[in-house]
Amino acid sequence: MTARTASGVDMKSLHLEKASLVGSILTLLCCVGFGPVLAVLGAIGAGFLINDGILAPLLALFLALGAAGLYLSFRQHHWWPPLLLHLGSAVILFVFTFVLYIPVIVWLGMVGIVTAVVWDSLLKRRHARECAVPCPPTPQEQRHG
Repeated sequence: MTARTASGVDMKSLHLEKASLVGSILTLLCCVGFGPVLAVLGAIGAGFLINDGILAPLLALFLALGAAGLYLSFRQHHWWPPLLLHLGSAVILFVFTFVLYIPVIVWLGMVGIVTAVVWDSLLKRRHARECAVPCPPTPQEQRHG
């Protein structure tokens, strides 16, 4: 059985989505050369991170973690659109950051990522309200619990 908040929201997917969103935003800000982030990285001795060879896999990792978190919450509310929005935005972000750099499209991709996480959070809250009693465990939870 997974840990849930008082409103019934799965804590594992909630933390995974938050961490991946913050990581994706910080990585993207490094990629586009956002001054304050670059200054902080240099000041703490992490200037080596300002390299596309490191940032590309790091961004891919955070985007994949976000997709995993959205998939876990999909298993709760059974609604695909936030996950599909995240996947489409992730492809747009990666391609238009590292292959064909077009800043406006990069920022639109980031808006898509944020929108997907917020949308999914709203769906999880609605689902938790609809389940006045705790929802039955999924088959995977039954096998492991």
